[in-house]
Amino acid sequence: TRLLLIARENIETYIPAYTNGVQAMPITLAFYLWGFLESFQRDSDRIIESYKRINQSALGVAVLACSSWPLNRERLAELLGFEKPITNGLDAAQISLFDIPLEAASNAANVAIRIGTLVQDLAQQYSQTRPWLLLDSGAAYGSSAMPQKRNPGILNKTRGTASDVVGAMQTSFLRAHNLQLGMYDNKESVLEDCSGVFVKGVEMLELMEQAFSLLKVNPARSLEELNSDWTTTMALAEALQRQFEIPFRIGHTFASQIVTYARARDLHPDNFPFEAAKEIFGNVTEQLEDKRLPFELTQEEFRTVLSPEHAVQSDVGTGSPAPANVRRGLDEIAIRLEEDEQRLRAWRNALADSDKALDEAFEKLLNNKSQEKKL
Repeated sequence: TRLLLIARENIETYIPAYTNGVQAMPITLAFYLWGFLESFQRDSDRIIESYKRINQSALGVAVLACSSWPLNRERLAELLGFEKPITNGLDAAQISLFDIPLEAASNAANVAIRIGTLVQDLAQQYSQTRPWLLLDSGAAYGSSAMPQKRNPGILNKTRGTASDVVGAMQTSFLRAHNLQLGMYDNKESVLEDCSGVFVKGVEMLELMEQAFSLLKVNPARSLEELNSDWTTTMALAEALQRQFEIPFRIGHTFASQIVTYARARDLHPDNFPFEAAKEIFGNVTEQLEDKRLPFELTQEEFRTVLSPEHAVQSDVGTGSPAPANVRRGLDEIAIRLEEDEQRLRAWRNALADSDKALDEAFEKLLNNKSQEKKL
């Protein structure tokens, strides 16, 4: 919910996307967060699937082979809010401990991996002298030694807690590894370790929500960051191919040589000399095509194609960062989020109803016993 709110507010906040740690393409902050929201939606799907297996009762199988007492396991499952019992007694008491809690722990650790990535991307901004993503000033603490520093403590704590979740998950798997059935390690320790995964997992999510509630975005600075590099040169090559049928290998070579020329002279897209661009294009086509082709973009078109806004808004196809696509994607996320919240409410209501039914059944049993004594 927090990420969706931030995304809706930043549909046209242009930021760099990175590959191999280097600026790669312009996108928007909303597009970036939408990607993580899609990912977290898959986590929700995994939890829903896992709950079907978690929500089965082992009660009534005794050690592993059930009991000589005529226990109604279906009724026990119903009274405790489970959908049904795990049928086989050996599975219920012994084998299911190897997969059901570990599946749940894996879901939590899966979330933690991407929480760590998300928070690390935000924390990375603090290594810049002029970040475009910051926490509210009250959320960063001053260094005890260096007066100029403002350390993003909550981000460090969130990332550290995410690592704790992954570590606890691995501990639970190692506890279950290489055991024969019925060993203590799997019955008690694995369940305890898995519980630790969820305790830390909740703490991690609470910290992340708090951190992102304090997020401050500077769209002008992120756009400046884009314009200070040559992140849109692929759009230049694509424009030449799309508008004038210039082969991409020519456009790519041309764009790459523009960057080489510009970086040697500390030039940027907004001040690159247009005549130099035409000269470079002629040289490239002469080298690759054995003839010097004219550069058909006008100076205004050249500047426009190299702008981050144009590069983002001209992207097409499902899932692109174009604002209209992002709005549709966020609307779909909002619908799924509401469906998940309704499902969660239904689960909680069902558990509350089963608690009530259990109390009523127990009360009825006590009343019957009391009446028998009186008789």
